[in-house]
Amino acid sequence: MPTIDLQRTKFKFSVLPPKLFSRGHWVRTEISVDNEYVKYTEIGENVLRTELEEWIFAMFRLLAGAYAKEYSLSFERAGLAVDFYPHMVNGEEVSREERRRNDCVMVIRMLMRSSDKKRLLGGVYSFLLHREDIQTFASALREEFDAAFAKFERNKGKYLFIGVSPKGYKGCNYWYLDPTKTVKKGDHVWVRMGRRNVEQIVYVDCVKYCNDDTAPYDPNRVKRILRKATDGEI
Repeated sequence: MPTIDLQRTKFKFSVLPPKLFSRGHWVRTEISVDNEYVKYTEIGENVLRTELEEWIFAMFRLLAGAYAKEYSLSFERAGLAVDFYPHMVNGEEVSREERRRNDCVMVIRMLMRSSDKKRLLGGVYSFLLHREDIQTFASALREEFDAAFAKFERNKGKYLFIGVSPKGYKGCNYWYLDPTKTVKKGDHVWVRMGRRNVEQIVYVDCVKYCNDDTAPYDPNRVKRILRKATDGEI
């Protein structure tokens, strides 16, 4: 369960099982704040599945040093905004390797609302997470998300997209297309990575069945995997 305890305030953002007959477009979530003065819980379908995927994706990219500058996401229906701050020195960008080695920050800002959604309860609450908390939160959220939406992803859609990570950086997804539709989470595959198209073996973090309107990238332009890696190559 993605729960973070920050200076005696517990913040929880949890993915709940979808309702019966759900089509899987919206995520059913439980958001709560619990401390000495506030006990707040909101359960509802206020975040799109694609939005939550983007948040999870962004957290792992922050941890892997992919962002050189501040990056933000906003979930208006849920009353949430998230800011990502990579490691910098005196306000200046540093190398990706330095960003990977040093601390980074994610700030979650949220509005608490009345049960009828017509009134705001107080101001904006902010929660600041450092690298270790981000890793814990992102991993738990990914696990809950995968479990909740497994039945919607399995063998549905014209295309199979796979999220991969370079060696040593599991969780940092780069999307590729698998024309064979045979790759599974946990496999290793050969791809052409980066601007120089260096061929290398990468780990498959997740798989996503898509149609044209749900694909993370244009299926006609995205890179394709070359082949699965053998045990000896891994």
